[in-house]
Amino acid sequence: MNQIAAVLGGLQQKISHGSTFIQRKYNEIGQAKFNLPDPVTAASLAAFEAEFNQKLPSEYQTFLELHDGADLFILDDGLGLVLHSLERVIEATNEAIEYELIHEDFDHYWVIGELNEGYLLINREFAKTEHTPYMYWVFHELSTEEADPIGQNFGTFLEYSIIAQGDMFWEFKDFSIEKDNYFVDEETPEESVKPPLPIKFVDSVRVEIEYPISKSGSYYTVSIYEGKSRKEQLMSKYNDGPRFIKLMEDVRELLADRRFQYSSIHVLQTEPSFFRNEAETGDSLIRNEHPQRQGLTYDGYRAFADQLPRPLPGWK
Repeated sequence: MNQIAAVLGGLQQKISHGSTFIQRKYNEIGQAKFNLPDPVTAASLAAFEAEFNQKLPSEYQTFLELHDGADLFILDDGLGLVLHSLERVIEATNEAIEYELIHEDFDHYWVIGELNEGYLLINREFAKTEHTPYMYWVFHELSTEEADPIGQNFGTFLEYSIIAQGDMFWEFKDFSIEKDNYFVDEETPEESVKPPLPIKFVDSVRVEIEYPISKSGSYYTVSIYEGKSRKEQLMSKYNDGPRFIKLMEDVRELLADRRFQYSSIHVLQTEPSFFRNEAETGDSLIRNEHPQRQGLTYDGYRAFADQLPRPLPGWK
C-alpha cells in the first residue's frame, strides 16, 4: 500500500467510527462533513493531458486514482479542504485564466481545489520534477502573482492537512503573540471570544422507531437513548409526518448535533401490535398477528448517515 492510500485509509477509518468533530484555530469547532468519491477515469486523465500537454505529478495522480477529488473537514460555514475532480480542475484553471486569477506572467498553475478562503494551486513548472515543492495557495481576491508557496508536494500536503483537520498548517509557525494578538488579554472584548461548546461523548445510541397504527395519515414516534438499552434519553420523543425517508433525514440531522459523538448507533423498528380497522368491520382496532421488527447496527455516525434505514416491507 502506498503512503497516500495509507493516509486516506486511516482517515476513512476515523470517519466510519464517527470521529468527525473537529477544532481549528480561533476556536472554530463543529461536526465536519466528508466526501470521498470514486477514482478518476482513464478518459479524464487523457483529457487533462491533452488539454495541458503535460502529465500530472505522480503523487497527485496517485490520489486521483483513489478518489477523483474530495471534500474534507467541511464545517457549517462551508470552509474546509476541497479537492476538485480532474474534470473540474480543467474548468477551474481555464476560468482562472479567463478572469485573470492566473496572471499572464505567472500562468504556470493548475487550480486543483480550495482551502478556507483561497485556491489551491499546483505550480506546473515545479511539478515537472519530484524534487521541487509545487503546492501553492492564493486568496480568492488575488492573482497567482501573489501566490504563497506551501513548501510541500501533494502527498505531504495531504497528510499534513489531515493532521491539521483541514486548516492551513503552513501558517502555524507564523502566528505570534506580538503581531496577531492571538491569545486573550484584558483588552480583548469578551464577546469576541467564542466559548467552547459542551460535548458529551456517548459510547452508543439507540434509536427506537414505533410505527403508526395506520399506514396512511398517521405519525411515527421516535425515541433516542444513550446505550443499547434505555439508559438515558438524549433527545425527547417527537412525532413526524408519515413519510419514512423524510423522518430518517430528520433523525440524521438530530444525530449530527455537534454536542454528541457516537461509536455505534443501534436502530430498532417496531410495527404496532394493532392496526386501525380501515375496512370498518365494526371493530375500531384489529390485532396485527405478526408485527414486523428489525434491528440494525451502524459503526458510527458516518455509516448511519451514508446508508439510512429503509422502511419495513409494506411501508413508505
